[in-house]
Amino acid sequence: MSFVDKLSEKLLPIVSKMNNQRHLLAIRDSFIITMPLVMAASVMVLLNALIFSNAFVQQWIDLSFLANLASIVNNGTMSILAIVVCYNIGWNLANHYIRSGEMNDPAFSTVHAGVLSVAVMFILMPLKSSVTLVDGSTAEATGVFLQSLTSSSGLATAMIASIVGTELFMKLAKIKKLKIKMPDGVPPAVATSFNSLVPETAVILLFAIFVFLLDKFTGLDFPSLIELAIQTPLKAFVLSVPGILFLQFFSDFLWVFGMHGSSILAPIRQAPLLQSIQENMDAFSAGKEIPNIITEPFTNAFGLIGGGGCILPLVIAILWVSKRQEQRQIAKFGLTTCLFNITEPVMFGLPVVMNPIYMIPCALIPSINLVIAYVATSVGLIEKTVAAAPWITPPVIQSFIATGGDVKAAILTVLLIILDVFLFVPFVLAANKGRQEGAGELG
Repeated sequence: MSFVDKLSEKLLPIVSKMNNQRHLLAIRDSFIITMPLVMAASVMVLLNALIFSNAFVQQWIDLSFLANLASIVNNGTMSILAIVVCYNIGWNLANHYIRSGEMNDPAFSTVHAGVLSVAVMFILMPLKSSVTLVDGSTAEATGVFLQSLTSSSGLATAMIASIVGTELFMKLAKIKKLKIKMPDGVPPAVATSFNSLVPETAVILLFAIFVFLLDKFTGLDFPSLIELAIQTPLKAFVLSVPGILFLQFFSDFLWVFGMHGSSILAPIRQAPLLQSIQENMDAFSAGKEIPNIITEPFTNAFGLIGGGGCILPLVIAILWVSKRQEQRQIAKFGLTTCLFNITEPVMFGLPVVMNPIYMIPCALIPSINLVIAYVATSVGLIEKTVAAAPWITPPVIQSFIATGGDVKAAILTVLLIILDVFLFVPFVLAANKGRQEGAGELG
């Protein structure tokens, strides 16, 4: 048994269990649902920068009065991400228990779990908030929920509220003594609501008591506690160069073993990366300095050229120097899909997965690209990312959109593709040589 086979034998069961873990799965699927909202906000940010507030355009026609459109769209997209994610985690987790047969009581439903999750999330928010008035002064206000708590900044609170709230709801819904017996003839919907009334009320009261005691004995609110204990350290790790390189390498490492690395690691990296791109979008819209280099669009534009493992340059290298007809055929077929960051035809058709030759560059080259792009951004050669393009956007166009229309970022992507092709060439030639030697032995 080869080293690759031994490693795969040990790794696959662990990663498979992670990929199917109910809480991580619920979080991952909930983030996927938010993508249209993120894209819509990104489109408006780009329109605002390139057209509505663009000095060149204003020489011909003044569209600055449309700039508020970006803020209006932001209110219904990025500013409510935590609420959307919270509801969907509760819904997805409840759906898992129902579909698996672990919970078959009608009192426990996906909708009730989702609504309860949102209720718990708002219970965990502080009673008083510091708000900035129109004149720039600050004041303490009650009955106000800050966008910093309902947007991507509040995702940690949202995830904890939905997971713990749904788990408690399920445990309590199983206790028959907590059910209210309704007389015959009561509509099923009404009976179901009454059966879930006691478990949901108990969950709400438990969280309310927790928040009350936390404030009473520590003076802290729950979001502040989470930020100190979890969110700040996690964000610092994910948005650091060592952190993002580790996550990128591990993601591509999983890919070459046939596992969707991006999806598996999404629960860990998605919240900090969403928060970082929202901070960039807000700063860009306000004309302020962009704070973050590392964002989700940054890793997509420069670390996933042609999809996981940077498959597009590999395809080009095969079409350039490979003499193996079967690989050339797969490369020709996969070229179109890789232009839209769909890698599966090449990953599993070439294959890259479990291939000792192609596994090495596909696991390492994306991280090399990120280092180069990070240095180029930090020294000001290219702009920071301020928008999220759809994941199927072709590589060069994606970096152009993500950086708010920076041509230099698009040129850097072209140069990275050329560099990656040359990095892949020795491995393609090695694959040719291996095939020729194997044919000689067989012959």
